[in-house]
Amino acid sequence: MMQFIKATPKDLPAIMEIIDDAKALLKANGIDQWQKGYPNEQVLGDDIANDDLYLVQEEDGIVAVLALIFGEDPNYKVIEKGSWLTDFPYSAIHRVAVKKDKLGRGVMGRIFEVSEQMTREKGLKSLRIDTHPDNQSMQRALTKAGYQYCGHVFMGNGDLRFAYEKPLT
Repeated sequence: MMQFIKATPKDLPAIMEIIDDAKALLKANGIDQWQKGYPNEQVLGDDIANDDLYLVQEEDGIVAVLALIFGEDPNYKVIEKGSWLTDFPYSAIHRVAVKKDKLGRGVMGRIFEVSEQMTREKGLKSLRIDTHPDNQSMQRALTKAGYQYCGHVFMGNGDLRFAYEKPLT
C-alpha cells in the first residue's frame, strides 16, 4: 500500500539523497536534466513550505519523493508544437524521483495512480507533467500510465520540456 506523506524540513537529508541519486543516474545515461544544480535544497524547501512536497512510503519505507501541485502551473500557460488535451482545472507533478534500489519495480506507475486519486479528491479533472526530451524512461512510464504527449513547454530558465496530460474524467 502506497501512501503520500507531507514532507517536513527534517526530511530534507533523505529527500536530497534520493534526488542526488536521480541526478547521478540521469548523468550516467547522458541526460542533462537536473545537471545544473536544480532541484536543490532551496527549491525542495520551498515545496515543503508550500505544502506541495510528498514522501512516497510503502511497507518497507520511503521509496520516492515528488511535488504534487494542485492548481495552475505558470510554465504550462504557453505550449508550443501542440496543445493541451483539456482546459480542465489540473494538478501537476514535478521533481519526482524514485529511490535507486526501487527502480524498475512499478513505483512510478503507483505514484501516478495515487496522484490521480488525490487530484480527483481535490475536484480537479486533469493531471499534467513534463519531462526532458532525452528522458525516454520517464516518457515510457507516462505513456504506459495513459498520459498523452501534448507538445513543448519551457521552464522559467528556458529549458525545453515535453508536456503530457491525462484527463481524469
